[in-house]
Amino acid sequence: MKTLEEALDHLLESVSPVTGSESIGLRAALGRVLANEVVSPLDVPSYDNSQMDGYAGVAVEMNNALEPLVVSQRIAAGHPGVALTPGTVARIFTGAPIPLGANAVVMQEQVQLHDDGRIQLLAPVAPGQNIRPRAGDLAAGQRLLKAGHRLQAADLGLAASVGIAELEVIRRLKVSVFSSGDELRQPGDSLGPGQIYDSNRPMIVGLVQSLGCEVFDMGCLPDQFDRTRDRLHEASERSDLVLTCGGVSVGEEDHIKAAISALGRLDLWKIAIKPGKPFAAGQIGRAVFMGMPGNPVAAWVTFMLLVRPAILKMMGGQSPALITKAVPSGFDWPKPDARQEYLRGWIDAQGCAQIHDRQNSGVLSSVTQSEGLIEIPASTPVRVGQTVCFIPYTSFY
Repeated sequence: MKTLEEALDHLLESVSPVTGSESIGLRAALGRVLANEVVSPLDVPSYDNSQMDGYAGVAVEMNNALEPLVVSQRIAAGHPGVALTPGTVARIFTGAPIPLGANAVVMQEQVQLHDDGRIQLLAPVAPGQNIRPRAGDLAAGQRLLKAGHRLQAADLGLAASVGIAELEVIRRLKVSVFSSGDELRQPGDSLGPGQIYDSNRPMIVGLVQSLGCEVFDMGCLPDQFDRTRDRLHEASERSDLVLTCGGVSVGEEDHIKAAISALGRLDLWKIAIKPGKPFAAGQIGRAVFMGMPGNPVAAWVTFMLLVRPAILKMMGGQSPALITKAVPSGFDWPKPDARQEYLRGWIDAQGCAQIHDRQNSGVLSSVTQSEGLIEIPASTPVRVGQTVCFIPYTSFY
């Protein structure tokens, strides 16, 4: 059996980023991967401006004034003022340009306003106080974002802050998703004897879509070799990656292994994790193939730990390191498996890891009713109070 690390290394070595790029507007760029680095065309901010509502003036004049100071002008955001008249101050608002000649802003709460409109400081002010200097955030020519970066909402705001309306991104990865098995029926249909609803395909389609890929929902593969082969070939012609759930073991009705072998190359692995032991990877024509287990929790776990990092690399980006927390166990696990286990659970109010009471790989509610994975090393019993590794689901999204 391969360890998780061995399987992941193999996958990442065997896949390459897709080629081709396109220029798209910011509103469509969330989750896409940058093809080129982004450089700021201007300083941010592009002028000295006030950090708060108050009064702009010369610090030494304001501090040493023997009489209340005259307010000579009013400057609102978006409306540049004029050069400051010596010995006066300017009423100024947050974001407004600092007038020529001023070097400090006193906040309005530290000023006494007289009936005649003049002001008197209640606290001293230092040069530069409450002023956001030009280029204090970004300087023209500074790199904002590097190539290969997967765009988040704040990145789009950053690009917008320097006037960039479009970004050059790597083209979308095209992914076909199948479920497998004659026992599966689609939600909304009625169930017959021995039949179950297809939960894997909606789940995997949603996970792939959340990564920003173009997804083709290819339906359910029947337990027939010829039709399975033909459908997989069709998917490989339109996709960069073909994903399946179930049908990759060696049972008489599991035809995916034979179909992939007939169309291309297949590696069928047993991975030393629980859930998620059976996993397949290979090639169909120009398309990469990955086959996940049929049990829904096993499909979810293998997607997160194996498929997701490979997809991110194929998209042209990188999979960030998983966020992990070392926490005390709030449970006993006296009979560990020989494989590394991933239990579904959460961290309780006392900061201890707790587990869902049903850890079967067919119980998808153990994922939806928990907040993370608790990693149990192979053949390692756990007692209350021992340190365990907790991986919050936020690591994957």
